[in-house]
Amino acid sequence: FEDCAVPVANRIGDEGQGFLIAMKGLNGGRINVASCSLGAAYASVVLTRDHLNVRKQFGEPLANKQYLQFKLADMATRLVASRLMIRSAAVALQEEREDAVALCSMAKLFATDECFAICNQALQMHGGYGYLKDYAIQQYVRDSRVHQILEGSNEVMRMLISRSLLQQ
Repeated sequence: FEDCAVPVANRIGDEGQGFLIAMKGLNGGRINVASCSLGAAYASVVLTRDHLNVRKQFGEPLANKQYLQFKLADMATRLVASRLMIRSAAVALQEEREDAVALCSMAKLFATDECFAICNQALQMHGGYGYLKDYAIQQYVRDSRVHQILEGSNEVMRMLISRSLLQQ
């Protein structure tokens, strides 16, 4: 707005501080997007676990295949790491710590990348069923992919993280 007078009592912050205020809002949004990815990834792990127990190949459940057991273990490990990183960033933001921007950016970057990988792996482990609209996995893959773009792309997150590190 040009030449728009706003009474001091109606201002959200000090003059010239709008960008910083907006950035604080984005940090909470980044935790939210990362958490949405986490939910999709969690559901994908549960659905994949159930699928491996039910689906049979050559007379035995897919869950008996060590290769698939290892894939499921990796998915669960990525899930827990993402959850912990999101929680750490949320605590930093709540405490208004100096490292909150970097941690929120790291959590968004890490969680959305890892959770997309989890959902994508889940789709792969469901085989052709994973692409069918009757199976939620296909939706989780699409949803988690867009999370890598929302609230600042993951390339922007890398830029914010590196700036924070270089200013220390």
